[in-house]
Amino acid sequence: MFYKLFVTVMLAFSLWGCASLSPVVDSSETRAQDQMQSGVLPEGEGWWYARFHIDRPEGEDTRWHIGTLIGGEVIAPIFDEYYQDVLIWRVHRRASRDAYGHVFSFIFYSTPQGAQRIYNAIENHTVVKSLLDSGRVTRLSLDDVATIKRPNIEDTSDKNWPVSVQKTWPALIMGASRMWLDLVSVLAADESGIGGLEAKYKKVHDDVTGIWREEGQHAVLHHLNAVYAYQPLLIRY
Repeated sequence: MFYKLFVTVMLAFSLWGCASLSPVVDSSETRAQDQMQSGVLPEGEGWWYARFHIDRPEGEDTRWHIGTLIGGEVIAPIFDEYYQDVLIWRVHRRASRDAYGHVFSFIFYSTPQGAQRIYNAIENHTVVKSLLDSGRVTRLSLDDVATIKRPNIEDTSDKNWPVSVQKTWPALIMGASRMWLDLVSVLAADESGIGGLEAKYKKVHDDVTGIWREEGQHAVLHHLNAVYAYQPLLIRY
């Protein structure tokens, strides 16, 4: 079943419009205020973070499906509307049991004006407000658009990598992020009959996990290896 579904998804990757699963609140008043404020923002481009801090009660499993929900219901439709403001982007997920905790991040390279538009859409999104009100998301962290702190493409890459890798890796992870988000969007559309967003995205998360387990070795790792001429690599996990 996963194989057939994966083939269907691969054929659907170019249909980004299917990602629009829920409305984005972005009123004309908000746009007008954005235009008024944009004149005082700095010129140039840089990296911007939208961090969703997800609740994880002591003794409970990590709620990975909440990040999947945010991807499908918030990031996909916002990106669909504001893609012209984004040069390059990715998602990042972490859930170490430390003070920082479980965080889902949307990271994108844009002008301060573009970041402001995207931030306004995120803050005013009904799903984001619902997640905050319910405590599923404990905090939403957005950067200050008045200052460009990460102007270079390599500024969010691992500093332990060679500079050449730091500068080129964002393109790879953007493709991987796009594939993940498209998978979420296609599968979510197929699960429209499930009642309640959280139950729906628990199922979507499980389906994506199954596809990754069954198809990731060939669809991702094998084909990456082919790009690099099937040369051996060190695996450190």
